[in-house]
Amino acid sequence: MINVVWGFLLWISATILFRFFGQLFLIPGNVVLLLITFIMAIPLISLATYPYYYLRKIPKSKRLISAVQIALPGMILDIFSIIYFKKVFSNLHIDSLPFLASWLLWAYSLILISGFSIKIKSD
Repeated sequence: MINVVWGFLLWISATILFRFFGQLFLIPGNVVLLLITFIMAIPLISLATYPYYYLRKIPKSKRLISAVQIALPGMILDIFSIIYFKKVFSNLHIDSLPFLASWLLWAYSLILISGFSIKIKSD
């Protein structure tokens, strides 16, 4: 249940960030800024997941289920954020919608990827 709460907190944080500041970095036509926005998701998601796994002492064998539990609340709630885009993100131009939706998919993918453990075999 704590994983779901953490996922909800991440979702509300991202929603607030895009609601109040999204117009500064989701600018259609500004490819460099959009690319930076997508790249910055990597360290942000890493900071939101790996320390969480460590502090909660979640073993590598349980991280995938934890990642799913973290990602699902936001994925479900973002259905409504996207449907009601103009009300939720009134600061964003409608042309930003595909970039926001793509960024959200990217971020949720990164959360899910964080649940996989990489095994390095040494000879």
